[in-house]
Amino acid sequence: MNKITAGIDTFVNSLRIGEAQSYRNLTVYPLYSDLSGGNGYMLLDDALKTKKFVVTEVDETGHVPELKVINNLDLDVLILEGEELVGAKQNRIVNVSILVGKGRDIVVPVSCVEHGRWNYRRKAFRSGNSSLYAELRKKNVKAVHENLKQFSTYCADQNEIWNDIKEKKERLSVHSPTDAMNDIYKSNDKELRGYERAFCYNRDQTGFISMIDGKVIGCDIFGSGLVLQKVYKKILKSYILDALDSLLSGGKKPVEQEARVVDQRSKRFLENVRKAEREVFLTG
Repeated sequence: MNKITAGIDTFVNSLRIGEAQSYRNLTVYPLYSDLSGGNGYMLLDDALKTKKFVVTEVDETGHVPELKVINNLDLDVLILEGEELVGAKQNRIVNVSILVGKGRDIVVPVSCVEHGRWNYRRKAFRSGNSSLYAELRKKNVKAVHENLKQFSTYCADQNEIWNDIKEKKERLSVHSPTDAMNDIYKSNDKELRGYERAFCYNRDQTGFISMIDGKVIGCDIFGSGLVLQKVYKKILKSYILDALDSLLSGGKKPVEQEARVVDQRSKRFLENVRKAEREVFLTG
């Protein structure tokens, strides 16, 4: 076991589950750790506001699965897996969490979340207000993981992403001339805000487990509560969109007598995270 995986194990083992927050068919369990610390990097949203951190197409013609990142800051910048970048020739999401070193120019692996556009709206990207919704994010992570194991690349399954977005757009009756994920969020803004008001970031919280219709959908954990506080709403919204989709498709809030079962599922999930095998990939 190397120092990285040992540190992850120590932190994950320190996590404890807080009191659930629920609204309709979505339940969120906050996670806390006494090992939560600070961070020595900047997040994407803050970095882009400085104008010294820029994300563009790799060149004038562009290349769908890659974007160029220029970091002229004196700080490293963290881009989270699933974060949406809006603009340039088409909207993209980042395939893997990346720490961009200060003073570095790099190319990052991305996927398109706007199938029907390939023309400039603006040269540089801006940060989107949302990220890849949870169910598709799970599929995307699985595809990237398989490509890492087989080919040592961070590629996703682009056709799967386009098809999934199109299906969700149709289920939620969203009109989008370019099949943009961003339009799905915009069209359901009122309903999403109804969910958002029921949830809040708690002081010292470092992560959370999300459940829809009483089933665990995903979990997000950060080494610093300061980081989670800044990205909490954006990540939570990715679960809310799936909860709304399920609700409109017939999903229901778990009944009272199932509350204890739901609590047990969250605890069992965290135990499985603790027992999960750690994998380290060396690429390029």
